[in-house]
Amino acid sequence: MNKLIQTNESSIIYGTFRGEENQELFRCPRTLDNVDLSEYINENRMVVCPMDSDIPFVDDDTEDLRNVPGMKMIAYWRMYFRDGFWDGRWMSEIENLIENIPSKAECAGVNNILDYIFDNFKKGCDYQMKDFFETHFKKWGGNERYLIKPFMSKYYKIMVDTTYGNGDYPIRIYVYREENSNENI
Repeated sequence: MNKLIQTNESSIIYGTFRGEENQELFRCPRTLDNVDLSEYINENRMVVCPMDSDIPFVDDDTEDLRNVPGMKMIAYWRMYFRDGFWDGRWMSEIENLIENIPSKAECAGVNNILDYIFDNFKKGCDYQMKDFFETHFKKWGGNERYLIKPFMSKYYKIMVDTTYGNGDYPIRIYVYREENSNENI
């Protein structure tokens, strides 16, 4: 997992580079966090843990997942847990097939989110996962529903619904593009 260390002067991301862990991947002055740091995280579809946390996600307050200003939802990855493994499939949001296919970068971002889920919720949506979300995130649109996103991300939103445990689809990873983007064309 990539780690964000912030000093008074700099923001530094450490992660794995060419198979070596704990390598400096990025550095910028703190005054440029909202520009350069955000751009680096979003361009690379990174999942980053801030230094004061082991959780790379934050609450998201989006009210309508299909109406995010300046963004268009292209698809979502619907996840389920069966026979001891997480699995899922893409669900389409755009009618035009060419625009509907997630790019390699978009898939890489989803894979980074999946890595966290696979590593931390090995038994699926069990009582530990329910407790984790109840403890760390605010409820969204339901009793056991949460909307989160990777730290500083603008391209992904994750809806977690622990209501039915492994009997349903507890996780959906929504993928967005900027409205004027032609990423796949």
